[in-house]
Amino acid sequence: MWAPEYEWAQAHGLPIGLVDMDNNRAWAPALATAPSAAAQPARALYRGWMLTAAEYDRLAQLLPLAVSLAEYLSSHQATGWYEAVATHTFPSRFLTEPTELDFTNGRRYFVKSLVKSFGQDSVLTGHQQLASFWQQQELLDGATLFVRDFVDLKPASERRFFVVRGQAMGANGAVLPEALQASIAALQPRLFYSLDVAETLTGQLVVVEVGDGQVSDLKEWSVAEFGSRVLRALAGKLTHAAV
Repeated sequence: MWAPEYEWAQAHGLPIGLVDMDNNRAWAPALATAPSAAAQPARALYRGWMLTAAEYDRLAQLLPLAVSLAEYLSSHQATGWYEAVATHTFPSRFLTEPTELDFTNGRRYFVKSLVKSFGQDSVLTGHQQLASFWQQQELLDGATLFVRDFVDLKPASERRFFVVRGQAMGANGAVLPEALQASIAALQPRLFYSLDVAETLTGQLVVVEVGDGQVSDLKEWSVAEFGSRVLRALAGKLTHAAV
């Protein structure tokens, strides 16, 4: 999945390397160091699969990362970003045990872990379904569920923006709607994250979710546009950056 990005970066002169998480090894790229910055270590930008906190911490032991563990979790896990954009997204709550929810008038909820959904089982429509959900998903004691009001979205309206130090970029030159610009300010000073936005059936523009940019896939983006706009922007923000 990541090979096309690796090949694009290699072909366009960005320093690149590889990591072997199974064996705790890293092949860091050779980076030119300007005399004025000789004391500054090169910082690497990770692009790859989602990592747990423990895995990301282990990666940080192998490479000096541009995104710290705390910043990674602040975008990767819902507890790190929801409060910042609560006024721009669906009303939600975090549950650590089955709790009474209001299912009157056909109300539904979309349930996720702190990172991703449970597929077709993610939509809850009644109390019994919520109560049995914990057993069905074999959730560990203390597990946190991200429970969101279910809101119907306009078909094909969802778009992924990548944000580099406060600059939001959309595929094919798309511009983040003015109504959601405040969410970018609320998420400062994160270096790199993804921002999924959509339109509800009533025409309201909403933030669907935030994700760490290092582990977010491209969705509607082409590799070439992602490389030329997002990776180039990241390289410009970092001193001696590597991908």
